[in-house]
Amino acid sequence: MVNNYFSKQIKKAQFILGFLFLFNSCGSRNDSYTFSGSTMGTTYSIKLVFEDMKYDKKQIENSIDSILSDLNQQMSTWIKESEISLFNKNLSLDPQKVSDDFFYVLEQGKLIHQKTGGMFDYTIFPIMDIWGFGPLANKNKKIPSDDEIETILEYVGADKIKLNYPYVKKTHPKTQLDLNAIAKGYAVDKIHDWLILKGFSNIFVEIGGEIRCSGVNIFNNQWRVGIDAPIRNSLPGKNLISKTILDDKAIATSGNYRSFRAKNGNMISHTINPTTGLQKETNIVSVSVKADECLTADAWATALMVLSYDVGIKKVEEDETIDALWIILNEDSTFSQSSSRNFFR
Repeated sequence: MVNNYFSKQIKKAQFILGFLFLFNSCGSRNDSYTFSGSTMGTTYSIKLVFEDMKYDKKQIENSIDSILSDLNQQMSTWIKESEISLFNKNLSLDPQKVSDDFFYVLEQGKLIHQKTGGMFDYTIFPIMDIWGFGPLANKNKKIPSDDEIETILEYVGADKIKLNYPYVKKTHPKTQLDLNAIAKGYAVDKIHDWLILKGFSNIFVEIGGEIRCSGVNIFNNQWRVGIDAPIRNSLPGKNLISKTILDDKAIATSGNYRSFRAKNGNMISHTINPTTGLQKETNIVSVSVKADECLTADAWATALMVLSYDVGIKKVEEDETIDALWIILNEDSTFSQSSSRNFFR
């Protein structure tokens, strides 16, 4: 998976959330560990702040890499023999036993599918494929016809997946899963929670722009992140449009100003409505979502890019578990932002 996908995901990670650490200039008596590397076709960064460390840094790093490798082997459609790839290839309608993490992500994804009115849907793999996104996509393929899309929609929809722990069952042989919009968020949660169990309380975990924090940074301040202005080709952290404190919270961002492909002079965005199979025309350039868990923030950010602002803000305000910030493109090509009532609290 260290091919074109890797470079594409690096760009996507830069777009998703160009987070900039904003620290005080004062000194600190704390110590810290920093870990970084690559996973899930993107990069990760982890910071731990502590006063007294009883664990070896290399031991922690090896454990983190092991957790990430295991999740990648379960949920990456870019690995041909991964658990999800084998599930997608299997045309059987018999129940298939899956790993606990895999089952949990599907279970949580189904709940978010219901809350978002179907705008988050992890069976969107064939729709993304026909539009030229994903590991099997033909980048030179013509824009799909209405008939092609209509045919594929017959086997797209979270209702085509039945869950009965520890088994997953398709109701249509061609139904295929894509966890790209939820797996990285879950990986952030998995690493964060593992570090909590190891006794850490000051934690920063970021994978591909999805972040979860606990405690304080090395300067004894709450973790603060900046959100990039949606300026194409800008470096992460160079042009911030907003910043926010993460008080034991997670944040994830989805958008379309960097993740697209060009076809005959037209921009083909990766924002696809899973219920229609069509590109979503919208003036929303990005949505950042805060939640207790990064899995939740990740999936909701994807769904809110599909929903109109009016519908999206209503759903967010009705759900006490999330808050969101929208970056909107105005008619004069300037950007404005709007948030739910508690996003900046």
